Amino acid sequence: MSRANADEDPLDLAYECPSVNFYEIVDASRFEFEEAMRIYIESFPENERRPVATIKEMLKSGKSRLMVGEREKEIVFMALLYRIKGTSFLLGDYLATAEDYRSTGIGRAFLRHILDEMKDLQCNLFLIEIENPYLNEDETKMRRLRFYKRLGMKELMGVKYFLPPFEGIEPIEMILLVFSVENCNHLAGETVRDLVIHMFGELYDRHGNDDLLMSTLRSISDLVRLD
Repeated sequence: MSRANADEDPLDLAYECPSVNFYEIVDASRFEFEEAMRIYIESFPENERRPVATIKEMLKSGKSRLMVGEREKEIVFMALLYRIKGTSFLLGDYLATAEDYRSTGIGRAFLRHILDEMKDLQCNLFLIEIENPYLNEDETKMRRLRFYKRLGMKELMGVKYFLPPFEGIEPIEMILLVFSVENCNHLAGETVRDLVIHMFGELYDRHGNDDLLMSTLRSISDLVRLD
């Protein structure tokens, strides 16, 4: 997902966050890359994961960035970031904390790290996807949503977004959350439609009259409220 690992309970982040150093990995042959992929595979089900070989190619081509968090020489966090071409959006494609360090505030610390650097990244909108918590009133998913909103992220209201599956046949209904450097309360529908078209094309190779793409586009109003 864009995609915080589903086992982390964001409301438990009241604990003091351990000291973590965040930095970028560009060489897939490094030990830190292997450790990041271990966290990635443990955190996401197979139907939501890109193949590791694909991630290596995306890093090599510069399409994606891999950030890791290190504590006492141990990799405890990973995040894949994707700059969506032709837009002002930076997508948090996958974010995950090692199992033993979940609910310690590392995810929150990383988001603050990225949000503080948005201008340097030449983006003013940071985007994530989370599973739709409204479908079955899942309290864990609702807590996750409230956590991100406490950080200043806002939901793109009314946008019915489906994550195309990498394996299997069932798409996953998501909601989109965005942090705006300019703290705006609305986005033009044209901006959101352009975003979705770029995401489906660049990340999932889905174009034109693809059913999931068209379904999402139809749900986008001319002015999308952020809440």
